[in-house]
Amino acid sequence: MNPSVTFLMAFHCHQPVGNFGFVFEEAYAKAYDPFLGVLERHPDVRLALHYSGCLLDWLLEHRPAFVQRLRALVTRGQIELLASGYYEPILPLIPEADRQGQIAQMRHALRAHCRAEATGLWLTERVWEPDLPSTLAQAGIRYTMVDTNQFAGARPWLPARVQVHDDAFWDLLGSYETEYAGASVRLFPASKRLRYSMPFQPVPQTIDFLKRLKRDEPFDSRCSLRANGEPVEPEPVAITFADDGEKFGLWPKTYAWVYEEGWLDQFFTALERERAWLRTTTFADYAHTTAPDGTVYLPCGSYEEMLEWSGGYFRNFFTKYPEANAMLQKMLHVSQAIAQSKQAGLQATGSKRQAKNKRPAAGGLQLEAKRREALLRDAEQALYTGQCNCAYWHGVFGGLYLSHLRRAVYAHLISAEQLLNQVEAIGPSITIFDADGDGRDDVSLKTATTGLVIDPADGGTITEWSLYGANVNLLDTLARRPEPYHDKLRSKQPERAATSSGQQTPASIHDLVAVKEENLASHLIYDDHRRSAFLDYALEGMPTLERVVRSTWGERRLWSGGSFALEKPPTRGARKATMLDVSMVRLLETGSIRKSIRLHAKTSVVECGYRLEGLDVPVIALEWNVSLRDERYLATPREYAEATQFGLEDPHAGVALTLSMDRPARLLHFPIETVSESEHGLERTYQGLCIVCLWTLEGARSWETRLQWSATTR
Repeated sequence: MNPSVTFLMAFHCHQPVGNFGFVFEEAYAKAYDPFLGVLERHPDVRLALHYSGCLLDWLLEHRPAFVQRLRALVTRGQIELLASGYYEPILPLIPEADRQGQIAQMRHALRAHCRAEATGLWLTERVWEPDLPSTLAQAGIRYTMVDTNQFAGARPWLPARVQVHDDAFWDLLGSYETEYAGASVRLFPASKRLRYSMPFQPVPQTIDFLKRLKRDEPFDSRCSLRANGEPVEPEPVAITFADDGEKFGLWPKTYAWVYEEGWLDQFFTALERERAWLRTTTFADYAHTTAPDGTVYLPCGSYEEMLEWSGGYFRNFFTKYPEANAMLQKMLHVSQAIAQSKQAGLQATGSKRQAKNKRPAAGGLQLEAKRREALLRDAEQALYTGQCNCAYWHGVFGGLYLSHLRRAVYAHLISAEQLLNQVEAIGPSITIFDADGDGRDDVSLKTATTGLVIDPADGGTITEWSLYGANVNLLDTLARRPEPYHDKLRSKQPERAATSSGQQTPASIHDLVAVKEENLASHLIYDDHRRSAFLDYALEGMPTLERVVRSTWGERRLWSGGSFALEKPPTRGARKATMLDVSMVRLLETGSIRKSIRLHAKTSVVECGYRLEGLDVPVIALEWNVSLRDERYLATPREYAEATQFGLEDPHAGVALTLSMDRPARLLHFPIETVSESEHGLERTYQGLCIVCLWTLEGARSWETRLQWSATTR
């Protein structure tokens, strides 16, 4: 009799672009290397592994022997390697051409380095949207894993025999075909129950659950005998586990439990011991030998925790966090520009060849075409790297809140943009377009060294200031916002206690409530605006430094924000040789506010002009938030009574900024620090430096000032 239960396992290993080298080293030492060592000692255990392209690159450079071990396991048929987008993008968020390019690059790398022909895909964060079957089928992908909860809407139409509902969990067995526009792919529902028990419960508990799936009797007692009186053999079932490899050693307290106390070795031993009724295999072999259990159509979704973090739909992150939306929209615009440039190059090449009666192009034209192609390939690779998903959203792993991950994403997107500028030979230019996808025009100023994005509708603020060469967005900051786990911090819930058996098992990161410093709750401060640049406020009086730091000065504001209109809007695509200018006006009941922004064409100098006409205002404040990290300004907020200049420097970024003012101002500065959750607990994270300049107008109804920001790179 064949084993009646098939246990399919997929382990996903990933470190994001921009993560620190010591994190890669720790993950390798505590999770990736010991896991593979245990697996090698249990040759009868078969499963699927996935390593993102970012991690694979690191392994090839720093641990090439590990990749050779993977190749050996593939060769002997013990494992299959799953594909993905190479740099672990959320596939539904990126254009179709990028989806195909990223998956093709990953499949090629697996062939080249591991001799693996990947027909299965690890779906990043299991974010599913209904058009994905078309993408996957075109890319040569036959199957992927999504979480069981995503099948909930189809429960009434799924056979009872494939549904298991007990212990507060609902499991769906087997596999299911789905399609989009005639292209189909198979889906394996991944069990939340198993995600929560492996490795956080003793081995017998998981084995007991798998044993309950064993069908000793036919599903339908009316069909227990064949027509000739012979018994019907029970129909076999399959269940899927799919989760992060880091939870097996890297998550808090798991290394001791999984390896030192032997949980993984015990688990694999139990799987081998029970092979009379339980088998492990690869998804590839299962899909090749077993028909799907039905057809389903799934809505947009992800795993349950992700849906909680995102408010039910992944793309809600880009409404909650405009900073994430800014990265997303920049990525999409860069992708679109690369696609257009590639298409224009193809058309130009065709026209030249046609003009020469299909004769080979002259040597100079060939060199020009080759250089263009090389630059576009480099730009596309930088774009793909900047599509790494982790910095675009926030859950329990820091994500968007980790400024070094955002900086890495921006670095690659800015690099791609700079390479594209070289391809198109773009000089100083002004472009009007919708940069943030809100349906309203923004203004882009671009030179050989600098790119600015200005949002007239959002207070005439500067929302991006990118330096080419340094590849830094100087305005890559993050506002302080309430998060659900802040309530846990206030209530100080304890960590999970030991199991009833007396064994101390590690808690899942979803259950941990830990803090990295005392009195962390006092740092729960929330902002009422995005931390961009050139924000303006009218105040009824001079605020204290503490009120500005704690963002409690809102009631003293006579205005903040508001929509500006472009004065003499620049022509779309307009170019100038020495200076790029944008002027905006906001009309109020008794007067007006004017803002002007000038970008020098040959240096990274930004001049900001601010003028009031016909307004009786006691105090004016202008605010800038910059992403540079200067050790001198991290600890204590400070103020200066009569400042005309202020400077800061970030040695790691290789950038220095100097602010000069034509009017002495009361200048305040303080670090913007968020309280965010990581796998190790709640912590403060530096997001940027806020600089506020204040002036008392003393009854003047017309008033103006000019400020100049100068950026230098080493």
